This record gives sequence, C-alpha cells and structure tokens, in this order.
Amino acid sequence: MAVLVWLFICFCSSVLYWYENLNSPDERIPAPKPGIFSCLLHYCGVLASYTLGATLGVTGPILRRRPALKIGTAALPPLILIHGLYHNAGSWLYLARVLEKTGYPVSTYAYSSFSTPLSAIVRGLDEHIATVQWQTGRPILIGHSLGGLLARKWLAEYNGSGRLRGIITLGTPHGGSKTAVFGAGTLARSVRTDGSLVASLRSLPPLSNFPCASLVSPDDNDVLPASSLIPPEGWSMRLTPALPHFAMLFSPQTAAILLEELRAI
Repeated sequence: MAVLVWLFICFCSSVLYWYENLNSPDERIPAPKPGIFSCLLHYCGVLASYTLGATLGVTGPILRRRPALKIGTAALPPLILIHGLYHNAGSWLYLARVLEKTGYPVSTYAYSSFSTPLSAIVRGLDEHIATVQWQTGRPILIGHSLGGLLARKWLAEYNGSGRLRGIITLGTPHGGSKTAVFGAGTLARSVRTDGSLVASLRSLPPLSNFPCASLVSPDDNDVLPASSLIPPEGWSMRLTPALPHFAMLFSPQTAAILLEELRAI
C-alpha cells in the first residue's frame, strides 16, 4: 500500500508539472515537449528523485558536514552549502565531494524545516558564515531550492555583501512556488507565490556589483510555474540539463556548470 501511495505522489507531481508548463509556458526556460516518451521519462525521473531525497532524508544526519576547526588559508575561497525545504546536509553528498576534490573548503549549514522559525534559521546562518569567515576568509554561499532564498534573506538582513564573495542558487523558487501549498509548516507556507519570505525578497532593490548566479533546470517539478525560477534583476541565469528538482544535485553536468560559475566569481 505504501508503495502505491508513493507512486501516486510522484505521478501527481509529474502531472502538475506538465499542466503548469502547458498552461504557463516561459520561453526563457524551454521545457521538454509533451509526449508519451517524455512524460514517462519525466515520471521515472521524479520517482527516482523523490526516492533518493527520502533516503537521504533518513541518512542525512550521519552525512552532515561541519566547518573545519583549524584556522588556515586555502587557495580557493570557502563554500557554504545550504539545503532546501525538508532536506538536510545529506543533499550535498555528491556535489560536496566534487567541490572538495576540486580544492574548495566546503561546509554545510543545516536547519530544521519544522521546528525553527525563519528568523532563527537566518541568525544561525549568520553565525555559520562568521565562523567560516574567521577560519578561511570570505565564503561563497551555494543554496539549493529554499536554501537560495535563505542566502538572499541573510544578505538583505545582515547587509552581508562585504562578507561574501558571491551567491549561487540551484533550483531556487525566486518567485515562490505553487507546490508549496502542499507543504506542512510555516516555513513551507512562506515559499508560496504570495508567501511572506518571497514577498519580503520581492520588495528588495536590485543588486549591483555583486556576483549572483542562478542555475535552473527546465525540468524542475517542484518549482511551479517555471517562471518562478527566474532570478531577480542583477542576477545571471544558467540552464542546466533537464532534470527534476532534487536530481540536479547529483548531475555531473550540473556540477560542471557550478564549477564554471565558481571560477567566474
């Protein structure tokens, strides 16, 4: 019974994706054309993506990474990875390893999607950034999904542009997401298209002279409509391979694009 429910949830996610893309197309994010093969492929991708996400949701605390405790310098700037809603540090299992092998000092910032208020999450991020900055210098924030919004919220509240080298987001709902109406908790509600977090960021003035890049998948099933993936003025946008929302974190092609953006910063 549980398997059937899981298959149905993934089916609903895939159907909503196609419905939104057919009714609210955006030329800036070219979605795959609907067809039997493309629909089946998308459904299988969503199924695999959700299953992987659920698995890492259970095992993630074991895989959690923390900043190094030793003070030192590195040839490359430190990176702070911020996971998305209902996820944990295990989300970065693949990308963190790729980035570390490239030579970047990597840490992750983890938070609870249910029990911690938004203000406390942003304050905790500020403390984490301060620790990393003291140890290895000004970091670059990399946020997946809600993690990208948290990075933007911290930047605005703490006037933190002077403390960072830049921000890169992956699959972030800059304009909110309709799928957030199915989420549980205050944090999920804040990510709706009319949610409090999205509204507070929408009213901010454009950034200037600060490196910000947004990586967007044309096949993102969790950020609807697709136009919500488009970053605000002053940001650059890069399209990644067409992959579901969570699966983009485990794509070698996405990793290559991310490394290009890091080198640009």
